[in-house]
Amino acid sequence: MLRRYIVLFAAAALFAAGCETAQPKTGAGESNKPKSKVESEAEKFLKIDKDSPELFRVLWTSERYAAVQMNFEDQLKRQEDAGGDKYMAEELKKFDKIDHQCEGVLSISIRPDNGRIAKVRPKELTYLMEIDKLIVEDIQRWNFQFPANTYNPPLRFDVRYRVVLRKQQTDEEIMKEVREKLKEKTPQ
Repeated sequence: MLRRYIVLFAAAALFAAGCETAQPKTGAGESNKPKSKVESEAEKFLKIDKDSPELFRVLWTSERYAAVQMNFEDQLKRQEDAGGDKYMAEELKKFDKIDHQCEGVLSISIRPDNGRIAKVRPKELTYLMEIDKLIVEDIQRWNFQFPANTYNPPLRFDVRYRVVLRKQQTDEEIMKEVREKLKEKTPQ
């Protein structure tokens, strides 16, 4: 566990050193600004595309969780879980130490009798081990339903995740938090 904190801290420090935008966001005056590049990319990512190779796309930030179905709306539906979506967005706040955007793809198999997840297989990784684990945790809570008169619903499909991390603290605050966690972990 200590190694994770050190790796996360080192990644945050390296990213902050090489990135101009690694400054904490302030709430003043942001509502009047035009859409940022990240927001416009998010809207483009969530736009329904019938030719998309994945069946679902998920945009996941610490403030927003949005899942969009690309195809087969008449044969398969994801059961809504607003509480779970909000919880997962809160879980992502722990990783808002750097400005980073990554994508990952999971291959999913569901049971034809009850619509629950049968298999989860990572297809493309985000290369952030903690985020990959969180994505698998998230997809395992999903359930699906089949509308009436569906004879051949898709039982294997892909889900693409876009995870957007935003640096919310200054470097000093992050350092202080890491030091406190290290003190808790080391015996006195």
